[in-house]
Amino acid sequence: GEGVCNYVCLRASMMGDFTQNLKLGFSVSEFRHHNYGDMELFLRKYSSEYTSITHLYSVGHSVEGRELYVMVISDNPNIHEHGEPEFKYIANMHGNEVVGRELLLNLIEYLCRNYGTDPEVTQLVNNTRIHIMPSMNPDGYEVAKEGDANGFKGRNNFNNIDLNRNFPDQFFPNTVVRQPETLAVMSWLSSIPFVLSANLHGGSLVVNYPFDDDKDGNTHYSPSPDDAVFQMVARAYSQENSLMHKGHPCEDRYPGEYFEDGITNGAKWYTVRGGMQDWNYVNTNCFEVTIELGCYKFPKAQDLPQYWEQNRRALLQFIHQVHVGVKGTVSDARDGSGIPNATISVEGIHHNVTTALTGDYWRLLVPGTYSITATAHGFKPVTIYATVQKGHAEQVNFRLSRLSSDNNDPSTSVPHVTQSPSDIALESLIKELSLGQGLEQLVRSTATESSFRYRRSKELSAFLRGLTLNFPKITYLHRYTSLFSFTTPLWSSEEFLSIR
Repeated sequence: GEGVCNYVCLRASMMGDFTQNLKLGFSVSEFRHHNYGDMELFLRKYSSEYTSITHLYSVGHSVEGRELYVMVISDNPNIHEHGEPEFKYIANMHGNEVVGRELLLNLIEYLCRNYGTDPEVTQLVNNTRIHIMPSMNPDGYEVAKEGDANGFKGRNNFNNIDLNRNFPDQFFPNTVVRQPETLAVMSWLSSIPFVLSANLHGGSLVVNYPFDDDKDGNTHYSPSPDDAVFQMVARAYSQENSLMHKGHPCEDRYPGEYFEDGITNGAKWYTVRGGMQDWNYVNTNCFEVTIELGCYKFPKAQDLPQYWEQNRRALLQFIHQVHVGVKGTVSDARDGSGIPNATISVEGIHHNVTTALTGDYWRLLVPGTYSITATAHGFKPVTIYATVQKGHAEQVNFRLSRLSSDNNDPSTSVPHVTQSPSDIALESLIKELSLGQGLEQLVRSTATESSFRYRRSKELSAFLRGLTLNFPKITYLHRYTSLFSFTTPLWSSEEFLSIR
């Protein structure tokens, strides 16, 4: 059947899984598929148990009103720390492609449980703000079916729209109505200075990088200006996944398909208009790739431990890639304050990034020597030569001088205007919200503190089962069935939860 080679190869390589899972704090029984209610409880559980390194928030809602949850894991999770890069994983964009959803829940658990004892995990959490969205399409997931190898049920959102064809495209107009999930993610990406990201899919086994299409719409290699960087970060993932790195996924379905080193340019494989990874790169500072995690879209729960072990190292190694290239601060030479929205350009690479609110920036680059220029409105540009080493982010700071620094020049002086108390208070509030992404904190803190809402019968049942799975020591789910015989015999099954 489909994915047999994938399955057999994984089985053969996993003889020591049980011992390894125990070492990592996972038992086989903990690997299961999480429906929405179960996933919500899982996220709230870890958010409440590891408050010092986690922050749970929602970026918006699906068509049917489900939260688009994101878990932040960092040593200071509630705010953007100056100089610390922002990283994200997104999964389950196609509702029936579920491996990424479960891997990200495993990753949350792994990072939380091993923080403070595992040096690698501790280093990543202390120096990176990691955002994890397990499901971008929770509505689609709820109708998808376990065991689906290559189907389409649940792939699209509730409105039957493919979310990975719903973003604005750089080459062609996209007339499909923008969906709530798409708009929520676009707004999210515009509010946080993400540096690197991966979008987890299923149906093949390869890392796909931009561009996904080009101006002629044909299937051939379509390199981005940062093609070398994308190949570097893509290989960083595939090299840690031995089956992926071999380059022969799904041999029973596509016997002639081969991806060298387990990576491919998107448009060389097949074209996608309106994809999320290209929108990230073209419209934000974020470099995103799409990772296909296996030939089975919705595998049986018993196979999930194999996927975790096959991808655990790769998931961590990819996060490390956010710490390569150059980083630093663009500041005002007069007072040392950071300059927001300054432009960082690299000679020979026609793609710029901009500084965050406090003037910090990150620019992914492959090893080499570069001429890097910082420019900002009202300041003189500064160019610095920097050499980038493998696996390291070179610190490159810029101090920009104002175009006119003569404060005594009458032509540049501004008359003093006395402010009213209300104006002063408003200015103070704006300044407070602008520092350290205070506005983001304000929005996030009020977004999901209360999740009180009506639940439909099916969703309530799933929620109760999720409680027993997440809190087995103190909960037990009872079920009883009654027979009513008023005019027509009717069986009624009901559940109630007891808490010990």
